[in-house]
Order: sequence, then structure tokens, then C-alpha cells
Amino acid sequence: MRILLVHGGFGAGGTEKIVALLARHRAALGDKVHVAGLTEPSNGSFFDYPPEVTLHVAKREGGSQSHGGQLLRLRHIRRCLKELRPDIAIAFLTKVNTLTVLAAMGTGVPVVISERNNPAAQPASAFWGPVNRLAMGRASAIVMQTERICRTLPRTLQQRSIVIPNPCIPIGQSLKASAKGEGVHLIAVGRLDRQKGFDLLLHAFERIQSRHRDLKLTIFGEGSERKALEELSVRLGIDDAVQFPGVTTYPGAWIEAGDAMVLSSRYEGFPNVVAEATVVGLPVIAFDCPYGPRELIEDGRNGLLVPAGDVNALAEAMSRLAADPHLRTSMRAAAMLNRIRLSEGAVMRLWDRTIESTLQKQDLRLIDLASAVSQKET
Repeated sequence: MRILLVHGGFGAGGTEKIVALLARHRAALGDKVHVAGLTEPSNGSFFDYPPEVTLHVAKREGGSQSHGGQLLRLRHIRRCLKELRPDIAIAFLTKVNTLTVLAAMGTGVPVVISERNNPAAQPASAFWGPVNRLAMGRASAIVMQTERICRTLPRTLQQRSIVIPNPCIPIGQSLKASAKGEGVHLIAVGRLDRQKGFDLLLHAFERIQSRHRDLKLTIFGEGSERKALEELSVRLGIDDAVQFPGVTTYPGAWIEAGDAMVLSSRYEGFPNVVAEATVVGLPVIAFDCPYGPRELIEDGRNGLLVPAGDVNALAEAMSRLAADPHLRTSMRAAAMLNRIRLSEGAVMRLWDRTIESTLQKQDLRLIDLASAVSQKET
């Protein structure tokens, strides 16, 4: 079988990680796997691909967010589809999903789209909103990451939706244990943009720092709001206790750095960092935002959930966990709550079933079409 996976690029994000895992898995089964990335990596792919997987990288031309840039992306996907003639294409992320469905029109290639965020919450322009909805209606199958996100879809689309969480391989299992007198280290991970709510996290941290003078916070990641967040930490007077080291040097390195993780997102699709933390026993404090944290955290067992956007509640949860080493220890022991459900084998089996069922439906459509043509001719 020939499979084409299409995604935004080859950086350090959660989607890029899932694409690499799926590509490796299907290549191991004997498929010819091709991966089309729509942005050119500056230093190669952050995640490794086996040599038998072929990467097709779009050249860096024009502004990728402009209509001209998106047209170049559309042409790149169309070129890959026509030259490779895959049995199935699987796309990841909203705009990439839309471009892939449009590029596949008239090719006969079934397209599975995978939504990795919260489509009801993420902003969409007057142009992209209707086009995205049109593309979802034309996709052969729609992969979502939680049942709650599926329920936000129109009923006609729910019938073609499939829930597949992200697999999570335990990484960075040498969890840090605070030495006596060393203090507690909180970590946060993600793109430095508004969705991730790091501004809310800084305000929450400022409210409890006077109670925990040895408390530290490190926010891993890069993004458009780095400067604004650094300036906010200075204005709040917490810059001595807050660090912005950028992207980690290798996947999962952040897990080994802290005593607990904080998720301050305004919305999510499926927060990979929460999954990665919980399967190794790193306690998580999270806003109960739509969607994902509630599906991964059992409040009081492997983490603490607080109302979405409630900065005071987030601050108090951070203070509670920082002050209670016994609670942190008990949460470390709860790693198995998610480890089996999110194992790579379990999740890859869901992807295998989705691929098989999509191809079976495609075969039935072709049989029905041939039968209709035959009856018309007679």
C-alpha cells in the first residue's frame, strides 16, 4: 500500500511527532510511506524518520500564510498526489486538511483528515471558515482526538468521525525529585502564543511567589509572544524566578526538568504535553479547558483540574502542589492511569482500522460507480 501523510512541517510540535510515529509504524508494516511537509525545515526534521520513508518538502517561497503562499502549498500537495498516486492520503491540522481535500479533488484518492485542535475555538477568517467546513464535508473520514470534540460536529459529520487519541511513549522517565532546600520547579511547554495562556500562568505564578520564595517556573517553547511574555514577567517582578529557554534540545527533555507541569491553555484539541507528563507520573495542574485535560487528568490522582481561565484557582492549585511533597509522590505513582490506553500499540491499531475501513468504503464506492455506469450503458 502507498500512503501519503501531509502536515505543516518538520518542527518540534505534537502533530509532527504523531506524523513521524505513524510513518514509522506503517513503514514497518511494509507500506510505501511518503510524508509531504508544507514548510521547509531549517535544520532538518526534529523527529527522526526511518530511511524507507520518503520526505517531500515544499520549497520556501512567499509568505506561507498569504493566499499566494497557500496556493503554493496546494500545488505542492497536488503534485505529490499526482506523482505518487497513493492509495490513501492522511492530512493533519485544519488548513492542511482543507488544502489536501481540495488538492485531491478529481484524483480518486480518499482523504482522511485529522483535526488536532479545537475547531470551535480556534479563530478562522471569513474565507477559511466556510472553506474548512466544505472540506470536512468532502473528507472520507474525520479523525478527532476526544469524544467531546466529536460532539461539536454537525450530525452528518459525526457519522464519519473517529476518535483516536495521540499515542504517548514514556520518555524522560528520570523524574526530578527536589533535593532538600532546593525548592520546587514548575514547568510549562508549548508554543508561545495566546492559545497556550502563558500570560495567565505568569499572573498566577506572581500571586503565590511571596508564599513560595524558592518556587521556580520554566516555560519551554518558542513563538510570536516570547518578547511580550518576557516583558510581562519583568513587570510582574517575577523574572528572577521565570526562565524561557526555548525549545528543548531533544524530544521530552522538559520532563526531566521539573517537579510538576502546568497547562494554562485557553483551549486545546488534545494536549500532548499533558499525556506525556501523566504517563511518566509527572503531576499536572491544568485549566479544564475545551478539550483534552479532563480526558487525561483524574483530579487528585494524577493531577489537579481547575476551572478554565480561573487565574486564582490555578494559583492555588500550584501553591497546593508546591507545598505538598506527599501529594506529588502519590501522583507520580499514578502513571499507569494513561500509560496503557495511550500506548503506541493501542493507538496505532486504531489508525490501522481507520485506514482499512476507509479503503474498504472506497472500494465499495468504486464498485457502485462501475455498476451504475454498466447499467446506464445497457
